[in-house]
Amino acid sequence: MPGDSKGAKTIQTMLAAKKPGSNDSSKDSVKEKPSKQNKRSHSDVANDSVEGIDLTGIQNDLSEIKQSLQGTVTKTDLTNAMVNLVQQKDLKTLVSNIVQKLLDHFEEKITSKFECKIREATGKLDDKLDTLMIENEDLRERIRAKDRVIENLVEKVGDNNNRSIDALKLANYNEQYSRKHNIRMLNFPEKRGENLRKAFIETLKSDCKVDIEPSDVLAIHRIPGKDGYQKPVIVKVKNTETKIRIMRQKRSLKNEVKLHDDISQRNLGLMARLKNTEKFENVWFYNCNVYAKTETSSRIRFDLFDNVEEKMKKKLKDGN
Repeated sequence: MPGDSKGAKTIQTMLAAKKPGSNDSSKDSVKEKPSKQNKRSHSDVANDSVEGIDLTGIQNDLSEIKQSLQGTVTKTDLTNAMVNLVQQKDLKTLVSNIVQKLLDHFEEKITSKFECKIREATGKLDDKLDTLMIENEDLRERIRAKDRVIENLVEKVGDNNNRSIDALKLANYNEQYSRKHNIRMLNFPEKRGENLRKAFIETLKSDCKVDIEPSDVLAIHRIPGKDGYQKPVIVKVKNTETKIRIMRQKRSLKNEVKLHDDISQRNLGLMARLKNTEKFENVWFYNCNVYAKTETSSRIRFDLFDNVEEKMKKKLKDGN
């Protein structure tokens, strides 16, 4: 480095000036031999060297060395030079790699935490699912038990319904049969203190030319009717033959007096239902049964719970 040779040279010069006999010529040195002296120790030599050195000169030399070193390359200069040598492309690649590594590390961390949370949530869901499966199976068993009970109840209800229908049919038939010898008389004049038996026999004899005995009438009485109208009269005759004799001549009655069969309420409702269908040209009652007839078919006997459409189709099919 500059200045190093100068500094070294100055020190050598100073040291050479202190050597004994340096100013004598070489010839004098050879001719005159120094007298023998006692050998000195290293400490004496060191002390003589320190005393003979000019400290001020040394400091000046050190200052010059320091000044010369200030112009040398430092670590910072080397770092700056290295940074300047890095190209922008290399810097971009370096940054991209660093960012990618950070992202990979971050993704790994997030994935690990996320998988941990998922395992925890999945475990809880599995527990709940197991509980729900147990409850579901229990509910299914209960439902199966309820279904068996319902099936039994439906079977019993169906059986009871059929029995009820049969019972109603039988009750209606018995009721109607008990009225088999009854005659319902409408618009028959009502008088205070009237003798219905005598008046009925006389009316039949005068209007219908039917002569019956008082013993042929087992019972006769009025029943409640509509307000403002004459109360109907129920007549129970002795036998079917007597009733047929009377009913054959009923069209001969005068003063709007009319005779009808004593029909039960259920049969009256059945007749009304058949008339409301408007599919029959005639609906009538005969011998405890209800009948109807269309324009193209023969008479059809109907019961209380018959399906009108099915009964008609069956009758047409059987007729063909």
